Amino acid sequence: MSTSTFPSSDRRLRCISQWGCLERNDEVVVRRTDLSGLEVFLPRTDPPRLHDWASDGYRSSEEYLFWSRKVCGLACLQSLLHGWTDVRLTMGELLALALDRDCYVVEPSGKVRGLIYRPFMAWISSQFGFHCELVERTPVHVSHREIRPGQVLIASVSPEIRDPDTRAPQRGGHLVLVYAVEDGVVRFHNPSGYSHNSDSASLPVDVFERFHADRGILIRAAS
Repeated sequence: MSTSTFPSSDRRLRCISQWGCLERNDEVVVRRTDLSGLEVFLPRTDPPRLHDWASDGYRSSEEYLFWSRKVCGLACLQSLLHGWTDVRLTMGELLALALDRDCYVVEPSGKVRGLIYRPFMAWISSQFGFHCELVERTPVHVSHREIRPGQVLIASVSPEIRDPDTRAPQRGGHLVLVYAVEDGVVRFHNPSGYSHNSDSASLPVDVFERFHADRGILIRAAS
């Protein structure tokens, strides 16, 4: 029996695509590399078909194509800002702030490390008043006890979670926003899912845990 995701009726938090709009998500490529790693990227397209990167605060199409692969965590943050606050910042503005706070580190080779949890937690706590708690070595069937209205889990999963029937998936490497776990079902927004299973996707707990790296960040809205 297929374990494909299905939509939930919960709309308390808006789903934000890391690629700028959910329609673009269907063009995203997730593929395994020779070293058993994963590549996630948006193929270069003709300018008329390229997303309006300027409206997202990027300075060029090259910057958009480079960073949109990396900003799943910032897409989750944008969801929280829209749902819990009056703060409205473009992805480019959030990225500049995150880089300034060392939430991402660009190495001389061009490789990006991040989202780095501890500086990210310190930043969003000080600037937006969110309360953060690091979750490590904790499966979601345990951490879900802390998920409730006004408190969510940004969870580290494999980007392959968009295809939940994937065999032996990598665990971790991508971030999704878990806003509810009830009746054995995890409900989450996936910034890089397909257009049909990004917004309020649902998976049984045991299926979700095949992709979950047992780590993430619990975030509570400001009092």
